[in-house]
Amino acid sequence: MSLLYAFGKKPIIAAVRKPSDVSLALESQVDNLFFMGGNVKEIIEAVRLTKDTNKGAFVHVDLIRGLSNTDKETVDFIADYVQADGIVTPKAHLIKEAKRAGLYGILHLFILDSLALVNGLKLAQNIKPDGIELMPGTIPKIIREFADVVEDIPIIASGLIHSKEEVIESLDAGVTTLSVSSPHLWNITFQELQNT
Repeated sequence: MSLLYAFGKKPIIAAVRKPSDVSLALESQVDNLFFMGGNVKEIIEAVRLTKDTNKGAFVHVDLIRGLSNTDKETVDFIADYVQADGIVTPKAHLIKEAKRAGLYGILHLFILDSLALVNGLKLAQNIKPDGIELMPGTIPKIIREFADVVEDIPIIASGLIHSKEEVIESLDAGVTTLSVSSPHLWNITFQELQNT
């Protein structure tokens, strides 16, 4: 199944930074969770709970204690033992390993300046990830640039998103969905945004 299909139903992904927020995220309207903190043992349990509620589980490899963020064996471990749906990483070689292991590979990009923008666009076009997570997620100009160049890849805005207005602005700029850590935004639906 295309990642666009998995992400296209709801505007928000819950970015879960600590294990204590997992139950709140699972009770929310989101269909997908990005795990951005905790240790390996906590992530295994969090992903199990997530799958039990039929929600998507994505592990941000670089932010989980106890996982190597450089080894292909980490990707195999996430596929075989954690049983997540995909990974999020800025490392191109791990995106390729994710595809090999049957996981979605989401390329995490920090767009800090013009050079990062050019390099990020080139990297995305070369490795063709299943999705692209852009940080910070509140810069419509950058979002539009990616949306225009990589039309067939879902774009996820992430970072510094604190209000419904910022959600609307990012969606209007071309993102597919937004990864946010603010629980007060987790229950936003497309219908609610259309009525705003």
